[in-house]
Parts: sequence; C-alpha cells; structure tokens
Amino acid sequence: MKKVFITIVMACACICFTNLNAQVTIGSNSTPDANAVLDLISGSSKGLLLPRLALSATNLATPLSAHVAGMTVYNTATTSGSYAVTPGMYYNDGTKWVRLPLGYTNWFYMPSISFDTSSIISGQSKDLYTLYKNQFTSPLVKSTGAPSSVPYVVPNASDLYYYITDYDTAVFANVSINASGVMSYDVISNSTDCSYINIVFVLK
Repeated sequence: MKKVFITIVMACACICFTNLNAQVTIGSNSTPDANAVLDLISGSSKGLLLPRLALSATNLATPLSAHVAGMTVYNTATTSGSYAVTPGMYYNDGTKWVRLPLGYTNWFYMPSISFDTSSIISGQSKDLYTLYKNQFTSPLVKSTGAPSSVPYVVPNASDLYYYITDYDTAVFANVSINASGVMSYDVISNSTDCSYINIVFVLK
C-alpha cells in the first residue's frame, strides 16, 4: 500500500511539474509571457543567436535530413545556380528554403531615371545609388496620411551589387559601374523612342 501511495504522489508531482514548466523564461526569473512557450529576456545587452549552417541550395534540405516547415537558420554559404543561396536568415516552408527579406527584397529594378542623350559626348557619369535613395526618401507625391518618405529600409551603397542587364548599344558605350553605384558611360548617338537601359540592384 505504501508503494502504491508513493507512486501516486510521484505521478502527481510529475504532472504538476510538467504543467508549471509548459512555458519557460530564459535569462530571468520572470514569469513567461502568457502567449509564449519560450520567453527570452536578455537585459538589453544580448541577442538570440540562430543555428549557423551552410545550405547548399534552396531546393535541398541539406545539411538537414528533410525539409521541416518553420525551421529557421542563419546560412553561412554562398552558392550559384537556379537555387543559389547567400549568407543570411532562411526559413523552411516544408518544401524549400526561403530567404527572410528583413525589410527589403534581395534584388530590384532601379526606379525610372532619365539620361540626356541630346549631345554626343564621352566621360559621362550618373550616381545610381543616390538617385535611387532620393526617390525613396523624397517622393514627389504621397497619398493622404502616408509617411513623408517611403517606409522602407534603404540599404547603404556598399550593401548592394549593381548590374546593367541590357542597354541600347547604338546609344551608349563604355558603360561601367563602380562599387558605390556610380555609372560611367559615353553617349555615341541620340536616343529614339525605343532606347532603353535596364539597371538592377542586388543585396549582398
């Protein structure tokens, strides 16, 4: 009878302990937030360090054994190809890895800008980064109640790669872009209604 009584007491203790610890606070003796299963309190001096691993491609689970929806990691690798990955935070949707945008997309076309091609002239330049930044921080028109600048985290010039994916070779020549987003070019002919230049920014 005594053994049965002890067994019952221990079982009840385990149940109570499990219920009391269904929610956990780490970093403090404070009661966890009622809506959180895990409440991290750093004292405003520490952060959460995610698992760091090298993904091989967005369509492959490796180095995990399988895709797991909700899995979140910090990728340290850079790969190429159709399913390339770059360093940054990724989550898994159950079938593939998806990079967390962190406030902005991984790549985007530059907003529309104009090039003066009325004169045939060499050694021209245009600060693509500054022109892009100005359009986002000082828009000409906004809707009623909208913030004065576009609510978007504008990366620094050094945080971007700059590409020209295509341009009218009958109008432009000797085209190049430096690491700060300044484009140099020559105008070799006047533009037409079909002249174009496509500029892409990519986050590093």
